[in-house]
Amino acid sequence: MSLTKGLAWACTLSMLVACNQEGMLGLDLLPENNRFPTITDSVELVGSTVMEDSLQSQLPSALLMGELNDPSFGKSSASFAFQVLPTSENIRLADPDSTLTLDSLILSISLSGYQGDTTTTLLLRAHEINPTVSSSKVYFSRDPVRTTGTPLAVRNFRYRSGLVQPINEPADSSSGTVVNVSGVLRMRLDGQDAYPEGSNLANKLLSGRDSVEYRNADAFVQFFKGLWVEAIMHPDAVNNGTGLLLQSNPLATKTGLYLYYRSGSKRRRLDLMLRPVSGSRNIFRFDYAGSTLLHDLNRHSGSDSSLQISYVQAGSGVKTRLSSDSLYRVLRSRSGMDSLSLPFQENRWVIHQATLEFENADTLAFGKIAPPAQLFLVPLDSQGRNMASLMPDLFESYYDGYLRNGRYKFGITRYIQKLMAEGPKGYDLAVIPGNPMGNLARVRLKTKPRLRITYTRIP
Repeated sequence: MSLTKGLAWACTLSMLVACNQEGMLGLDLLPENNRFPTITDSVELVGSTVMEDSLQSQLPSALLMGELNDPSFGKSSASFAFQVLPTSENIRLADPDSTLTLDSLILSISLSGYQGDTTTTLLLRAHEINPTVSSSKVYFSRDPVRTTGTPLAVRNFRYRSGLVQPINEPADSSSGTVVNVSGVLRMRLDGQDAYPEGSNLANKLLSGRDSVEYRNADAFVQFFKGLWVEAIMHPDAVNNGTGLLLQSNPLATKTGLYLYYRSGSKRRRLDLMLRPVSGSRNIFRFDYAGSTLLHDLNRHSGSDSSLQISYVQAGSGVKTRLSSDSLYRVLRSRSGMDSLSLPFQENRWVIHQATLEFENADTLAFGKIAPPAQLFLVPLDSQGRNMASLMPDLFESYYDGYLRNGRYKFGITRYIQKLMAEGPKGYDLAVIPGNPMGNLARVRLKTKPRLRITYTRIP
């Protein structure tokens, strides 16, 4: 190409890639009677299901506990660990020379919702942890939690929406007053003969001093590191394909420990709560044995024509991987550029719009868990890690990714333009759920989504 023609082509290209409407670049810059013919075409991508990396899980938008099972996705569980902190500094449990007597130690968890089967009975287990969960550290979703020993307490729990519990709270009189609360799970940690650790913790907290252990938040964390709460289903319930996942808002005001005690004849309560400055994290575990997902894992639709389904699962479960190299080759072939050594611009093929569509997504409520309301399409680095920063369309209004009528659609015009100009560079694409650390949503997708492109050939 001569220098004059090259400059002319560069000017034309710069005009054609200017934005004019959502996801459509450059079609209105030339007069209607001089516009080059535009073509709308489509190609199929090839994909597979791969394991997701362990993702950062600190300070999640929802704290989760429960266990799920279904034939497609297998077994999955969620639990959470968190710090509790005093609500003020220099707390004095009693007046000097007063005798302190333990009443009870209650674990309280504010519940904001659930997913799954509410007829499921969960076995709750509360543990003391060491080390703590710091709000300034990074934690990953599959990192184990270290506990101090046996559980503090274990109990069965059946979720009942709208349940009102009368709680006898301390008041000015020695008898207290009854307060009705709802939307709260309460579990007594002391008084179980089989689990003496709960009573030991209660007495430990009762022995704290205002000038030492209860001086401030930092001093208290050295005294008590925090809690890990998990909810386990009975093995028969897991095998029957049921399950329940409980959700707690980390900003709720009733998650923490209530220590009830008497100072002389007066009944009192010490609040040790999950506060905005507390550390917290979710922990996820997956077992795909016997599931259809395990059968399809790492199979590739490009080499296995029988593969029809790929999977996406939140909680750092699995994701759908799409080959950018095969997409690049197909698009160059469609443009008439069979040789990969020639620059794409030599063909004068200008892309105006590109949308990737997953039609007829299998959005059945697997294990009664709803599918993700939104998915994200992001490039992967050479290690298979999600790199949202490499998706140039991510913050455009046309990017989308929301579930509508069984279809997920992504506007990726700038990504395709860049792919064709620079090549795939080894970066495949991944389909991942929105808010992956705040739920266990899952969906099955067709392995060959369709890319629809609108482009102009320049004579």
